[in-house]
Amino acid sequence: MKITETSNGFGLYLNQNVQSHTVFDFLLDKCGGADRMIVSSFAVTEAYVRRIIRNRHRIDDITMFLDFTIASRNPKISLYAANNVDKLFLTNNHSKFIYICRSGVEYLSIMSNNATNNHRYESGIILSDSVFIAEFLEQIKAMENDCVLFG
Repeated sequence: MKITETSNGFGLYLNQNVQSHTVFDFLLDKCGGADRMIVSSFAVTEAYVRRIIRNRHRIDDITMFLDFTIASRNPKISLYAANNVDKLFLTNNHSKFIYICRSGVEYLSIMSNNATNNHRYESGIILSDSVFIAEFLEQIKAMENDCVLFG
């Protein structure tokens, strides 16, 4: 397994084989779908957006955060992403995480990976601690206040 899981729902990785899309698939499969998903990345590729499109029938609501500068350099990909998520927020963003919940089960991956496919050594942790995740969701709300809604 590319992502090491512990018995208490904790996951981790440090290798060249786990990309953001690997974590996306892992979390979506682990939950069997998503009532809500939040993806934050410095950048996104067309291939990543296609992954969202292919899985959209399994995701009720998806929000994405991207870096404003990178998004403005590639408006075509930004528009493509905006047309395939429920909300796209732009800000001065370098955070990389995926939050997912379904029927009260929730996971948060905090990672070094962008929503791209670069095959560099990347690292990440996957948490299921509801207290920690609730605190992190409050931080996401604060970040949203510094964002511009795309479109």
